[in-house]
Amino acid sequence: MWKPPLNFITLHYAYIIFLSVLGLIILYPYGNLQAIDAYFFGASASTESGLNTFDVKELKTYQQLYIYFIPIISNLGFINILVVVVRLHWFEKRLKEEADKDRNEIAPNVLRWRSWSRRSTAAAADVEVYQDKLANDGHSSNQEKGPAGPNISFADDIDENVHLAKTRTTENPRGLESIKKKLSNSDTAPLERIASIFGVGEPSRRRQESEASRKISLSQQLDLPELSSQATLGQNSQFHNLTAKDREILGGIEYRSLKLLLKIVTGYFFGLHIFGAICLVGWIQHANPKYRQYLEQCGQGSVWWGFYSSQTMIDNLGFTLTPDSMISFQDATFPMILMSFLAFAGNTCYPCLLRLIIWIMSKVVPRNSSLRDPLDFLLKHPRRCYTLLFPSGPTWALFGILLAMNVIDVILIIVLDLDNPAVNNLPPGPRVLAAIFQAASSRHTGTSTFNLADVNPAVQFSLLVMMYIAIFPIAISIRASNTYEERTLGKYPMEGEMDENNGRSYILTHVRNQLTFDLWYIFLGAFCICIAESRKIMDVTDPAFSAFSVLFEVTSAYGNVGLSLGYPTVMTSLSGQFTTFSKLVICAMMIRGRHRGLPYQLDRAILLPNEYLAGDDK
Repeated sequence: MWKPPLNFITLHYAYIIFLSVLGLIILYPYGNLQAIDAYFFGASASTESGLNTFDVKELKTYQQLYIYFIPIISNLGFINILVVVVRLHWFEKRLKEEADKDRNEIAPNVLRWRSWSRRSTAAAADVEVYQDKLANDGHSSNQEKGPAGPNISFADDIDENVHLAKTRTTENPRGLESIKKKLSNSDTAPLERIASIFGVGEPSRRRQESEASRKISLSQQLDLPELSSQATLGQNSQFHNLTAKDREILGGIEYRSLKLLLKIVTGYFFGLHIFGAICLVGWIQHANPKYRQYLEQCGQGSVWWGFYSSQTMIDNLGFTLTPDSMISFQDATFPMILMSFLAFAGNTCYPCLLRLIIWIMSKVVPRNSSLRDPLDFLLKHPRRCYTLLFPSGPTWALFGILLAMNVIDVILIIVLDLDNPAVNNLPPGPRVLAAIFQAASSRHTGTSTFNLADVNPAVQFSLLVMMYIAIFPIAISIRASNTYEERTLGKYPMEGEMDENNGRSYILTHVRNQLTFDLWYIFLGAFCICIAESRKIMDVTDPAFSAFSVLFEVTSAYGNVGLSLGYPTVMTSLSGQFTTFSKLVICAMMIRGRHRGLPYQLDRAILLPNEYLAGDDK
């Protein structure tokens, strides 16, 4: 019987599917949702897609609370926090086990030494008695018989000449000293073993010349002169030629780095939610009364709106408590700026900001601080500790790509709709801010400041492309900083190694790999929905239902974005007009798309310590 491999991505699939089904169990009983719509909400919330088949403001409070908390615990940032917690827990568990094992190994040696000590003391006492007896006998004999021939003499230090029965301890040339050394090092020995389990210092069985030429001294790289001179650093942060002491030092640094990283990412994730909520609640309380009046018309409180809007931007959910998304707030400067920042900080700019925080900390802490080594380790070997923390080069590349994509998107929205009342009704300043917000939403949250059905068709197409490639920068950064994973898994073809020194060729190879990996899923999903909804698509009296709008919806679902061209008579996504079969296809697209770019079991940042990285030796 076939069994799925028990690795990170399998567990992630199980977790997301469980949360999706949980949505059906929790949301359906109230009776205001059909079963398929309850499951759709569960899948959309757990994958952070943001597509809805029912007006969110019409949901009951407990249902809104469900789709508030589920995106938080299914967010990739939160899941990576759990991974770090599990690795630290396992690390500490192994340390305790190794410490207990060392004590168990030491105890017999101590008992044997005590037994040897008692036997040697008794033997020395017997020899002394025998020596005294011989001395007395010899003295009396000499007195009686006078000078005699050859005699036996005994040395003063009897322990150096008397041969005792061999024991395991006496055969050890270091004797008691080795036992004392074992006792004194019992606290650090497990750390050395754990370092080895983590893959630190495992010898390489196959050394390629190109790899060897790239190795540099670890003591220079980490600024740790106590490391041995032969310790070297290979590609992808593989450590080679380490002594036992080197492994102990590096294992301790990696463990301390994980503990520090856990505090940083936890504070970042939850602090960002609190920061966004406080800012939005404070703004709405003192903003133009028309915004609060609009929320009252929608039956929503201003405080709840602030908390929910903060969460939907940071977790890139896309659900809003207002039926027109953020169109009614398109002229509000502060929320446009703040929510755009929250969208970037919670998703594609997360690796950049996380590395920036660690870099700033490394600059402000004193040189003799205990945080210095962990911070340096995180900056120089980030992919050994965290999936979404990259080296300096990939981080700058990611930032540059994101900046270029958003600038292009903003320019297209403004230029192509210069004569469109749906866009140019805003003054230039608010129009630019609304365009920036829309550009951020096209790759992240799925919220809107414009009615997308009314914008230029070229803008609609550019948004479709941006939704699809939204994951590319992070996915390529993950794989570019962990090429070991691709080769070992055989996930991509093995014909020829990718040349990491040729940046253009290297990136294009990853782009081709990503396209072949998931593009056909979108075509298959759109094809199935076009079959199921063919009558509506062919109805010339219903222009809102077209093949392009279906493709737009499928791409949004697969990209976990949440943008939709909608339908004129309802305040939901276009999916609300689909049949049950088509809604299930959209759910499958959302779940499948949620796993784009995720690392598999051989990514160091998600491995448990006992999962031996065989690829380090290859």
